[in-house]
Amino acid sequence: MKTLFVLAAVLLSGILVQAQTVPLQVSFKFINVEEGYDHDCKTEVLIDGVSAGETDVVKESQGGKFTVDVPVGVHDIRVVNWAYYEGNWEEHTIENNYSLDCVWSETGHDFKKASKLFFVYDLDSETIVSWKKAPKIK
Repeated sequence: MKTLFVLAAVLLSGILVQAQTVPLQVSFKFINVEEGYDHDCKTEVLIDGVSAGETDVVKESQGGKFTVDVPVGVHDIRVVNWAYYEGNWEEHTIENNYSLDCVWSETGHDFKKASKLFFVYDLDSETIVSWKKAPKIK
């Protein structure tokens, strides 16, 4: 009987923890990718420095979309695009000899409800970040 009670308590606590999260959908797309430089990539979301999830590996030109669960409340968020080059995963940054930084962060974002975050990495100019609605791509 005691074991049954403990099992029920564990299941209930798992349900309560899950109910205290909100989904964050992250989409990304690269534009102006030069021929021969369409790297395999993946995008990772970190909440308070801990990985919350990442996309499957895709070509940059393909882009991707995925959803992670974020605890309700104020959190730091970091989104990193990783490029696969010569057998290694590395942050897609100017410091690593890429044309654009594809790393973004925000401190103290208040997650209250489901959110969407869109990234357009224009390799000829800049990174465009938009909460809630996607920027238009020409």
